[in-house]
Amino acid sequence: MNFALLKLHPRMIVFTLSIIVLALLLCSTIGVTKPWQQVDWWDVLGEGGTVLLTILWQFFLLLSRPPGRVTTLLTVGLCCFMFSGLLDFLDEFFRYPEEAWLPLIENIPAPFGMILISKGLYLWYQEMQVLNAQLRRREANVREHQNVDWVTRLYRADYMHEQLRLQLEQGGRCCVAVVDIDQFDAFNRRFGHPEGDRLLREVAELILMNARLTDLVCRYAGDRFILLMPQLTFTQASLQVQQIASAVKHLAFKSGDMAVFHTLTTAVVEAAEDESCEALLRRLNTQLAQQKVTNQELHGATVCHARG
Repeated sequence: MNFALLKLHPRMIVFTLSIIVLALLLCSTIGVTKPWQQVDWWDVLGEGGTVLLTILWQFFLLLSRPPGRVTTLLTVGLCCFMFSGLLDFLDEFFRYPEEAWLPLIENIPAPFGMILISKGLYLWYQEMQVLNAQLRRREANVREHQNVDWVTRLYRADYMHEQLRLQLEQGGRCCVAVVDIDQFDAFNRRFGHPEGDRLLREVAELILMNARLTDLVCRYAGDRFILLMPQLTFTQASLQVQQIASAVKHLAFKSGDMAVFHTLTTAVVEAAEDESCEALLRRLNTQLAQQKVTNQELHGATVCHARG
């Protein structure tokens, strides 16, 4: 069992313990202890089991989620529910004066807790919808594994060629884009190939996050990725690729104690009528080569930089 995430929740742990201590203090201060003969042990077993399960739920919640709004809502909601359960459990051991206010309010926190839990679960559901959408983009995880690049978990170039050929045969509007990580070789020499592979995976994730569900993203060659974007105009496809380039430009890739920033060189073409797959890719690679020359002239050789 991995307890790493549990260490990220000191406030939630302190809050949970404070609720338990508060319930114990209120009951022991306001009430007096019952004789053991008057304790209903069946109620103790049922109500105590409910409290223990609530605490167990909180433990596994904090063990499985990072800090955030959803975690806070669920934890606070469970604490409210637990507070009512604790008061209900402890009144099996304490007798209160008739004018005591504590028995009157012991059931009030539970409904508020259920409201918070319901809201937290709804937001958690929305999180899972987003994550599932990202996973669905990665079709390589569930089929045709022989076509998957082991570093980025994207499809390889051969699979892209096959799909592009099918798309061109079917006709219809289609755009293809290629993105190339600038000065990737220099990054590899400076930081090592394991860090280079990790950078490729992070860039692949960013591309997937900024692509549509209907787009196909593949690793084309080395530090180069290719996108097949059906049913997009050239303008729409160019805008999408610009968003990808902007996302990568603002990615602070952490290597040791340094944050390294990268830029992309990109090219986008729209398939012409009756154009072959080979002709389209030649046109795309020619445009990319021209763009790389332009970028070198404008920005010089060093386009990745690091901040300590």
